[in-house]
Amino acid sequence: MVFLRRLWGAFKNIAILFSFTVNLILVIVLALLYMQLASMKSAVNQTVARLEEIAQDLGSTHISTTIPIRQSVPVAFELPVQQDTVVVTLAPVPITTAATFQLPGGGGTINGTVFINLPPGTRLPVRLNMTVPVRTQIGVSFDQPVDIALGASGLDPVVGKLLLLLKDLKALLDMIPGP
Repeated sequence: MVFLRRLWGAFKNIAILFSFTVNLILVIVLALLYMQLASMKSAVNQTVARLEEIAQDLGSTHISTTIPIRQSVPVAFELPVQQDTVVVTLAPVPITTAATFQLPGGGGTINGTVFINLPPGTRLPVRLNMTVPVRTQIGVSFDQPVDIALGASGLDPVVGKLLLLLKDLKALLDMIPGP
């Protein structure tokens, strides 16, 4: 029986020493894990803070550029022309017209036809009254400066959703123990 008591006492001492060693190792591992977790939490918090900053900057970002415009624009319309002007003949212009001649002293009239040629360079007053169809292409070429506010152009709702998501992520991080 004494042997059993000694054996039991040795077993208890070994079990206590073993338990103490395992507990000590577990405490050291937990302390190391806690330090790692605290370090990771700090790094993730910094990353989330930078992401929030970037998301806010994204909403206030502008795209500033110059767009070169180079194209041909079709033009079609009817141009009414109503004006008095003077035209100059370029070549002889034959004119044939009916004429009535009055004989002097009441001797009567003679009806006939007159044939004349207007020489080149003759100036003739004319009244223009017509519609001129205009069909052409106009070349357009210019540089258009552009400044687009991304937030006001539709990015604000997306930035808002991203900021809410980052807020939720911060709330989850705050639930993790540590600094």
